[in-house]
Amino acid sequence: MYITNTTEDVRKLVEELETTSDLTKLKFLVYIFGLLNNNQINDKNESNPDLIEDDDMTMLNSEAIGLTTNACTILLQYFAMLYNGMTDSKDAYEDNGNILGINYNKKDKELASKFEKLNFNEKLDVFSEVIVRYDNETYFDERTLVVSLNSELSGFDIAHTIQKYKK
Repeated sequence: MYITNTTEDVRKLVEELETTSDLTKLKFLVYIFGLLNNNQINDKNESNPDLIEDDDMTMLNSEAIGLTTNACTILLQYFAMLYNGMTDSKDAYEDNGNILGINYNKKDKELASKFEKLNFNEKLDVFSEVIVRYDNETYFDERTLVVSLNSELSGFDIAHTIQKYKK
């Protein structure tokens, strides 16, 4: 199920993500929410857009999609706890909006690389799909407690807001 007409690259990435382990899916969540938290999802594909003086740049951030300013940090803290529970370790922790201590294997890096190669609209589509599946508790294969993204908005509402940023 896709919430929007999208490209083949997006479909392939989402389908590949669906066939991975829950741990790999969690690492992908950590990766994309880390990008969102650090304003790195933008239409110019800049890694540090806050330093660029470009008024025409469109950046996706938590406030833009209806989440609170600290929503990503809270989610990342939860994802770190979930990672530690899945791996029986205490290695992962959230520090200043980033998760440290996660071991990324080859598959994890491939998924992140494929996401990075997408254009802005495609990244928005992947993000929308992941949010809907996460919020509807269909993202993970195993029954996993998920922290709500927003008390008032559903995953579909957030995804619809994300889609408004498409150019």
